Amino acid sequence: MRDSHRAEAEGLLVRAVEEEVRRSGGRVDGGVLLSRARGALDAMAQTAAEEYATYTGALDAAQAGQLTFGQRFAREGAGTPLLVAAVAALAAGVSDLSFGTSAGTALGTGVVVAVAGAAATVLKVTASHVPAASRRAGELSRPGGAEQLRLQWLTALEVRGIRPFLDQQRVLAASTGTRTASKSAPQLRGTDKSAAARRRNVLQQSFTQLPETAAPFVGRRAELGRIAQWVHAARASTDTRPTVVVLHGVPGSGRTSLAVRAAHDLRDQFRGACVVDLRGAAPEDTPLSTRDALLHLLNRLGAPREQLLFRERSSPEQQVKRLSELYHQYLTGLPVTIVLDDTGDIEQIRTLIPERSDSLVLVTAREPLELPGDLPAWVHLLPVEALDEAAAEQLLREAAEDLSGPYDAESGDAVRELCGGLPLALRAAGSALGPRTPRTLAA
Repeated sequence: MRDSHRAEAEGLLVRAVEEEVRRSGGRVDGGVLLSRARGALDAMAQTAAEEYATYTGALDAAQAGQLTFGQRFAREGAGTPLLVAAVAALAAGVSDLSFGTSAGTALGTGVVVAVAGAAATVLKVTASHVPAASRRAGELSRPGGAEQLRLQWLTALEVRGIRPFLDQQRVLAASTGTRTASKSAPQLRGTDKSAAARRRNVLQQSFTQLPETAAPFVGRRAELGRIAQWVHAARASTDTRPTVVVLHGVPGSGRTSLAVRAAHDLRDQFRGACVVDLRGAAPEDTPLSTRDALLHLLNRLGAPREQLLFRERSSPEQQVKRLSELYHQYLTGLPVTIVLDDTGDIEQIRTLIPERSDSLVLVTAREPLELPGDLPAWVHLLPVEALDEAAAEQLLREAAEDLSGPYDAESGDAVRELCGGLPLALRAAGSALGPRTPRTLAA
């Protein structure tokens, strides 16, 4: 592993150990665990060797043929252009002397011409170097470029190398009775162990409680790729903060389906997942209160049941405050996926975003919400637009019950136009295809 890349990997390792210490409530000795982890870093790196080779190969390919400014100047400006400038300066000085000008004035004229020629050469080389450097930077950051491959390598290193190592150390310490904590750290009692086991079990089962994704799902590969790229970029950062993606689009555009599919696809990156319908944009529905949303999230994500009980005569404001404090404390250092569906209240969203974890929060809304600028999170807006013609046709055909007969392309186009490219309408229209032909349906 190259030195600069090892520094990145060690930074990721340090952040993972800090998260493990926070998760344990301070019972784990971070110094000892970090020392062991650094000693095993090379073995961890082998689990992501394929991604690392792809990343370094892309770097080498991008750097091949790329010239530094000095190399470009030596190739384009150090030869004929500078020679021409020198000859012009000499000619200017000799010309002034031939007209009877003093030697000092002639020398000054030659120097001015030489400086002007050299400056023109530098400007010429700069004009060719800057666009080339900009193109190179764009190629590194484009989808599939070196920057995305770097994020994929770091993610693979964390998922397949660092996390299994930390899990192994946790199991080893529990099975051998070895204390990884300082002498003053408290030991887990029987009730604490059962609570931790219950939380792990609830978190694992939370993915099975996500809505099913059996319905046809097409045309959103680019959106899924962008969400995954934002998650990888957040994981590669040294800051621990959630990634918030606001999926906005008209009703029927498939915002919720996209959020749920992303939660399923990124399951390996998170410990648990939960969807909460806030009912905030539909005027005919009563919005879900912040109190009920917090209770739903805490319960589904395995928070201790006894902590969700309230004292008698406590006001709703007091309940929301206590639940909010418990929610943020419980999710500190615990990366989960949270889908806030059909939102409309920005303050409610702010309360439901865990502030000190690498969680993914997928917010679905009809309009592009402007979240507060001081929100401690990576915030991204992602429009969910109508499907293009190819994706709409594919969804229409996949949703059809029976297409044994010849496909009527002209009527299929009419159906797609009537549906406006919206996935919900296309699924409904496609499910009606069968004995009836697209021409009949379009009529």
